[in-house]
Amino acid sequence: MEDEPHQRPSVLVVGGTGHVGAALCNFLLSRNHLVTAASRSNHLVFESPEISRVLLDITDTTDTTPLPGASMAVICPWINEPDKADPQWMLHLFRRLAEAGLRSAFYFSTMWVYGTELTGLLTESTTASPTSSYGAAHLKNEYLLAEYGTKMGLDISVLRMANLVGPDPFYRFRKNISFAHELVEMATRDRAIVLKSPPSTPRNLLTRTLLHHDLEPLLDREVVEGRFEIFNFGSGATTTMTKLAQEIAQLVQRHDGKPVRVEHPPESTSAPLFHLDTTKIRSLAGLGADDLVDELELVLDEVVLGHASTNEMSEK
Repeated sequence: MEDEPHQRPSVLVVGGTGHVGAALCNFLLSRNHLVTAASRSNHLVFESPEISRVLLDITDTTDTTPLPGASMAVICPWINEPDKADPQWMLHLFRRLAEAGLRSAFYFSTMWVYGTELTGLLTESTTASPTSSYGAAHLKNEYLLAEYGTKMGLDISVLRMANLVGPDPFYRFRKNISFAHELVEMATRDRAIVLKSPPSTPRNLLTRTLLHHDLEPLLDREVVEGRFEIFNFGSGATTTMTKLAQEIAQLVQRHDGKPVRVEHPPESTSAPLFHLDTTKIRSLAGLGADDLVDELELVLDEVVLGHASTNEMSEK
């Protein structure tokens, strides 16, 4: 029997207008959740008026404004300057969420908590040893979640996510865009993709479709007080930056019939590949659609539409 409209738990998406959160809000709404997007400003507007909005700056630990009632929270923090964040923001946020009725939370972390020069099999039990401030900040947040979640009796799921590839409803309005959008922009605008990293640099690419597929069983499972679990979220294979760039170049060339070249710095030794093990989430979610080309085509559609809109504005 299918759920009636809005019979699923209410969800507060922290970072709800970001690259991860915006599309996630639309996905949650399609599942009949009551969705509230929390962000630092209201200048980005969702197409659906059913997505509620609330202003929230997670780094402001003096803000005590009551948050909308929600039994679930999805936390997608934008960690731009990790060393400048107040280490107490997570505790302050969770106290406010608990007052709003929170029972379970999902934190979007990163696979880069394992380090940046990765080799071999990476499971959830692999020792986290971040070598970047970005990965270190996420790992610190994970530790805080484990501590606070247990004390508050919350059900916490940490999602160590690979590089996300997929459409973004607010792409045209962003100053900072995803790396996939950036590569597609170069291909369409410059007829060249210029890589900053060596050609063999490994990447695990998570399509947005697979991300949402894998999140569903976690959203639907019964809440267990004090549970803290970590899940790797990624695709079943690791590729390289050059292969991704070549895939995008071929895609753009098929679209408009003009060649696109790929440039990269010289490399004397190839980087080793790693494998992000997703057995744990796969045991819950089963196989899901993992078509990188389909996802890149959606990104290309957004970029082409964005260029068309810019040209129309410049002609007026």
